[in-house]
Amino acid sequence: MRIIYFFTFDYSLKTIENSGSLDREIEYFKYLNKTFGYTFLLVTYGDNSEKNLLTEYDFIDILPIYSLFNKNKYKIIRYLSSFLYPFKLKKCTGNFDLIKQNQLLGSWVAIIFKIITKKKLFIRTGYDMYTFSKQEKKPRYIICLYYLLTKFSLIFADLYTVSNNEDKNLLSKINKKRSIELIPNWVENLNYTDFNSRNDNKIICVGRLEYQKNYFYLLNSLSNTNIEVDIYGDGSLLNELKALSSDLNLKVNFQGTLNYKELKNIYQKYKIFVSTSLFEGNPKSTLEAMSAGCVPVVSEIPNNIEIIKKNETGVLFSFEDQLGELLKNLFKESENLANMSYECHKGIIQSNNIDVVASSENNLIQSL
Repeated sequence: MRIIYFFTFDYSLKTIENSGSLDREIEYFKYLNKTFGYTFLLVTYGDNSEKNLLTEYDFIDILPIYSLFNKNKYKIIRYLSSFLYPFKLKKCTGNFDLIKQNQLLGSWVAIIFKIITKKKLFIRTGYDMYTFSKQEKKPRYIICLYYLLTKFSLIFADLYTVSNNEDKNLLSKINKKRSIELIPNWVENLNYTDFNSRNDNKIICVGRLEYQKNYFYLLNSLSNTNIEVDIYGDGSLLNELKALSSDLNLKVNFQGTLNYKELKNIYQKYKIFVSTSLFEGNPKSTLEAMSAGCVPVVSEIPNNIEIIKKNETGVLFSFEDQLGELLKNLFKESENLANMSYECHKGIIQSNNIDVVASSENNLIQSL
């Protein structure tokens, strides 16, 4: 089966590579090809230079949109032009069996392409853009546009999957007539390493340095502790967070962005992973940390509650809690911490292992 895979609007292979997640995404394509024989045409929002990427994979072809169209410097013009993309793409794609759209943004391109090619459309969202836009207090017209885009996508998609029950319940209310399928994000079955040899009194955080991740709360919570923090990720708040950590006299190491292959080995050096996010989808960094045996200490938001059994496979805290004191006490409970580590590793491998997730997706695709 050949799948045409549309990237999120204005995302290129280089965008994903710069975020450190390209090798993770390729792992899933490799698994689907090896296990089920799928091949892929990636429709990216890159230019001609992207055709020279991923040449080592004979089951992946790349069609950059901006090798066919000029990329206008104004985003609004790019949005308007994108309604014409499917008509030219039809002449360049050859034979294929299924259209897959990654994330909601850009789904109109895939929908038009579906209509003119008369092929089935599979839309996958890892998080709900409509909900996120409200949480991020976007302008009202943006929220309305995301709502309308969600409604149209639910109407035209032949298969629509989400990564978490919170999104499934929301979308089921927006369109009560259609079925929404749940497929969580995947993890690798990493070897469980000795817990006692991991870092003491040092935590790991992974995520963009943006409002959603709530790092200011984290740093302020640690102001009266000697806990060291390693943060992996970049973003617009880097300088502000550096200044705050200096003002609070905290030892915070801003490690920048690592790729997936590097990061999955890094996790295994830590006992505790911390996420102070205000909202999430099906958080990949938390799942990956758990698969490596890190005990997740995460905010008590619906999407975290969904993946963690409180005080069995992790710790949930509210923003009224004294997070610093909670972490200090956890490090003292070495035996309890080690037990939670093993249970969270075992549980997440059972529910989110790539074998399980890919098989579920394959079954849904075959049902089309």
